[in-house]
Amino acid sequence: MIAGSWGRVRRFLVQRILGLSDTPHRIAWGVLLGFLVAWTPTIGFQIAIYVTLATLLRANKVAGIPILFISNPATAVPLYYGCWRVGAWLVHLGQPVEEADAARAALEAKVDALLAPGGPGLLEGRFWERLGEVALALGGEVWLGSLVLGLLTGVPAYFLTYWGVREYRRRHVPRR
Repeated sequence: MIAGSWGRVRRFLVQRILGLSDTPHRIAWGVLLGFLVAWTPTIGFQIAIYVTLATLLRANKVAGIPILFISNPATAVPLYYGCWRVGAWLVHLGQPVEEADAARAALEAKVDALLAPGGPGLLEGRFWERLGEVALALGGEVWLGSLVLGLLTGVPAYFLTYWGVREYRRRHVPRR
C-alpha cells in the first residue's frame, strides 16, 4: 500500500514538475518559492500568495503548488511549532539563557493550554480566540523561523530540481 502510494507521488512529481514546459531555472525557481511560502503561517492563502509571487518574480506558476501542501491542517501545529523554535532560538541567541528559557516556557504554556484535552474544540469560538492570542504571541519568531526553514529547504530543492529537469530532458528526448 505504502509502496504504491510512493510510486504515485513519484510519478506525479516526475511528470508534473520535471516534465513542465518551461526553462529549468523557472521551474526550479518555482519550487524554491513553493518551499518559502509553504513554511509560512498562511494556510488558506498560500496558493494565492505563491501564484502572486511566482508571477512577480517570473517563476513557473505550477512547479511550487504541490510543495504548498506540506503545510495543512494535519501538519500545521508541529510545522509552525518547529518554525517558532528555530525563530525563538535565533531571536534569543544573544540573551542570557534564563531569560530565553522563561520566554519559551511562557509561550509553550500557551500552546499547551490551547491543545490540552478537554479544552475548546476546533468548532468553538474560544479555540479560535486562543489560537489568535497564541499566533500574536509567537508572531515574529514564527515568521523568522519560517523564512529560515524555507530557505534551508528551498535552496537545495532549487538545485536538485534544476538538475532533475535537465537530466529528465536529457533522458527523455522526444523521439522523431
